[in-house]
Amino acid sequence: MILAVLGAGAWLLREQLMIALMATRIAPQHDFDPALAPAPPDYRSDSAWAALPEKDDPADDQPGSHPDSGAPRPVGVFFVHPTSYFGRDNWNQPLADASANWITDNRVLRHQASVFNACCEVFAPRYRQATFFSYLDDAGNGERALDLAYTDVAAAFEAFLARNGDRPFILAGHSQGSQHGARLLRERIAGSPAQSRMVAAYLVGFALDRQDMGGLPVCATATATGCVIGWNTVQGESAGLNGAGRDLVCVNPLSWRADGAHAPNARNSGGIGFASYTQPAEGEDVTAMAIEPQVADAQCRAGNLVVRELRSDNFPSRMPGNSMHVYDYSLYYLNVRANAVARVDAFLSGS
Repeated sequence: MILAVLGAGAWLLREQLMIALMATRIAPQHDFDPALAPAPPDYRSDSAWAALPEKDDPADDQPGSHPDSGAPRPVGVFFVHPTSYFGRDNWNQPLADASANWITDNRVLRHQASVFNACCEVFAPRYRQATFFSYLDDAGNGERALDLAYTDVAAAFEAFLARNGDRPFILAGHSQGSQHGARLLRERIAGSPAQSRMVAAYLVGFALDRQDMGGLPVCATATATGCVIGWNTVQGESAGLNGAGRDLVCVNPLSWRADGAHAPNARNSGGIGFASYTQPAEGEDVTAMAIEPQVADAQCRAGNLVVRELRSDNFPSRMPGNSMHVYDYSLYYLNVRANAVARVDAFLSGS
């Protein structure tokens, strides 16, 4: 018992040291100052969007052996990308930052947002996202950077509603994008006319508390609509990025239920791995989308989605807490893709 406690303490210390070392390398060199913020985007311009239905972009990509199920339905998806800016020159991303946009386009649009192109037309704004260090900062700068990022997301959402018209829509995001999406739920969607048109919200990779969803329910079945879906993936019995035991939303992407039942690898239609989130591996074809069936199981436990049996070496990146954060979508790619179609069809049929 003593050895177990000592082992857990050593693991925690190692995680804390890793975070501290990371922080010294990416901390901005000045306090947040709105006067130093990059110029805001103009969402009337197509150039302010990473993905649009009329643009040729990586959100249009799909696994070659798994074509979509016909033309997209008359539904838009508003997808808010996760943190891809690790710069220290500013608390918020300049929109033309090449490194951040490479990650957004090649890792996020291709491996996350593209899951929705079978059901929907994909809209994904570029925005002045808060730099990664914002989540490590405890001096208030990160919170202010996140608030500024949200002003862009809120403006983009209004532009999306104008472009999408009165059609139904899906709200989706990952990580920082899901944080902003949850705020949209509370401040812009819940209780508004838009709520009746929302098929569902896929707010993945964020510590989403059930009390912070604007009163909307967690999705209880694979075809429930007007509800919220989320999960945070960890390998083994680990705490992940968000800790364990909190009342966080966890909908199992292999069963589409918010219970603790285990879903085996056999239910995983296929995932798509990649070596590194921030840059291509040597010799990598970043456009390749190789499907690996039955790659991972899934079980909701203590607010996390636990993977016990990973059958591939193509998902190597980990964050503190043995988090598989960057693979939240891609581990279950085909399941999420099929579910988005099923949920949209249920919404359109009124069932």
